[in-house]
Order: sequence, then C-alpha cells, then structure tokens
Amino acid sequence: MPLSTMRFRRQLPLGLLLVLALPAVPATAFSQPARATEQAKAAARALADKAWELFNAGRYEEALAAFQDAEAQVHAPPFLLYAARSCEKLGRLIEARSLYQRIVDEPLAASAPQEFQQAQADARAELAALAPRIPTLEVAVTGAAPGAVELTLDGERVAPAAPVERDPGEHTVSATAPGQAPVTRTIRLSEGSRERVTLDLAPAPVAAAVTVPSSGDAARSAGSDVKTAALIGGGAVAGAGALAGLVFTLVANGKASDARQQRSVVDAMEGGTVNCMFPDGAYQTQQCSKLSALVDDKYLFSNLALWSFIGAGVSAVGTLGYYWLATTPSEPEKQVHLFPLVTPGGGGLVAGGVF
Repeated sequence: MPLSTMRFRRQLPLGLLLVLALPAVPATAFSQPARATEQAKAAARALADKAWELFNAGRYEEALAAFQDAEAQVHAPPFLLYAARSCEKLGRLIEARSLYQRIVDEPLAASAPQEFQQAQADARAELAALAPRIPTLEVAVTGAAPGAVELTLDGERVAPAAPVERDPGEHTVSATAPGQAPVTRTIRLSEGSRERVTLDLAPAPVAAAVTVPSSGDAARSAGSDVKTAALIGGGAVAGAGALAGLVFTLVANGKASDARQQRSVVDAMEGGTVNCMFPDGAYQTQQCSKLSALVDDKYLFSNLALWSFIGAGVSAVGTLGYYWLATTPSEPEKQVHLFPLVTPGGGGLVAGGVF
C-alpha cells in the first residue's frame, strides 16, 4: 500500500473507508437498490470526516447528526456504528441499542467490504454489552381496581406492574383513577438499575358544599342586619338616656334635701325674720346665697333628669317604630290545590292556591 494511502487511513479512517470500499462494492452488498453516485460518495466522505473529528472531540450530539447525514448520502454500517456509539455517549442507550440491532440484522453479502463486516461484528459485541446497562422501571398502583387505573411514564401510557425500559436519568410517573386523587412522582434511574415503585391512590377530597344566597335572600339579610343595628343602637341610646335621667333625679333630690336643711338654718336666724331678698349683714348674706345656690342646683338637675327621660323615651319609640315599619312580611308559601270539575258537558281539573 502506498505511504500516502496509509497516512490518509490514519488521519481519516471513515473517509478512507468509502474511498477504498465503495467503488468495489457490488449493488447486492447494500440495502439500497443501486450503486451510490460519485457525488453522493464525495458528500458522504466529507460528512464522515467531519463526524469523526467531532466524535474524537467529545461533541457527540453534533457527531451523531453528521454520521446520520453521511448515512443518508450513502449507506454504510460503519456510519451507523458510530452513530450508535454517539448515542451511547449521550446516555441515549435505547436509541443506541436500536442502531446496533439494525446493523446486526442487516444481511451482508459475502463480497461486502471487510470494514462492513467488522462494523457488524463490533455492533453485535457492543449490543450484548449494552443490554444489561439499560435500566427498567416497574410501577405498582394500590388503592384502585387495576382496570380503572391510568398509568403514564413520561406522558406515555404503560401497564402497571410491568417492567419498562428507559434511558438513565429522571422520569415522571403518574397514576389516575376515577374518584381518586392523582399521584405523580419523579424517579431517577441509573445505568443497570431495576427499580420498582408503588403509587398509593387515595380518595379525592370531597369539596364542601357552598350555598350561594339568592338576591332576595341577600336583600333580606342586609335589611335584617340594618334593623338589628338600629334596634341595638336605639336601645343603647334609650338606655343611656334613662340612666342619665335617673342619676340627675338622684342628684336633684339630694340638692332639694340640702336646700330644705339650709332653709331651716335661715329660718332659725333672727327669730325667723330674715328676708333673703334683703339680707342684713355678712352672715345673713352668706347663708342666703348658699340657700339660693342649692335651690338653683335642684332645678337644674331636675330639668336635666326630665330631658334625659324625654330623650330616652323618644329614642325608644323611634327605634321600635322603625323596626316595626322596616319589618317586611314574609313571602306567602306557595300552595297549589287541584279540584275535580264535573259538568254535564265534560270534566276537568280546577287549580287554585298561591303561585
């Protein structure tokens, strides 16, 4: 083999694969019905070279896309092999298994290039090694009849108590059933794990009944509240007036008693000849002034008591009058009575009552 060809194989192994293998491969070696065109081969070589560089750089998402594009130009098992390896690096184990299986299941002619046959052998070995790494999740549901449960894993409906394969990572499982509160859990699966979880469905909480009052009920309730407030307020004012009248009456009576005693003192002076209209001397003036002040206080508190009782009475009468006038008669109960009617010309029913 020329030195230049060996150097090219080391630098671009996948591109070299097509350069060396594709021109010599008969049509029966491919799944496609005819030979690829030279233009398609050139495009596949360029895409394979790019994909190989991306794969070695650890840019597996981009490498996967480039390998798939190369495969779309010209079918070659090595493209699918590296696409599967890219998926495996990305943790997409189920997709990688599908690609490996596709390579293994492809019938290759005896004249197929050695590179194709080697890719198929590698895929078979890597498929066997990959299988135990794919985790499974089994979900059991309690609290509801099995036929009534709807179980989903990542939004896809699955059967309860049946192991389901999923890629490593977080997955969301949900269970619902009629009359039961839904349950949702997030499960993290690691490579090779065999997880089993149980979701317990509980009866859905019963919503408390809420009675919405009608507009008439609301109006009656509001009116009742106003009447109650007026009754309480009016009663309080009337009570306060009556209490004040009672207090003023007691004070007025006390002042009247003091005035009578002071009158006795004045009458006893000078043999009862003292005239408080024209007092004689400082002592008479003092005693007469005291008597006059007590009489004035008696009349003052008597008037205050009188008006307090009047105010209390007016408040009580007004409150009771408002309460009586504001009270609306209750709506008559609706009743319907049916009476048979028989006449010479026929018969029927007569309806009567309150509608």
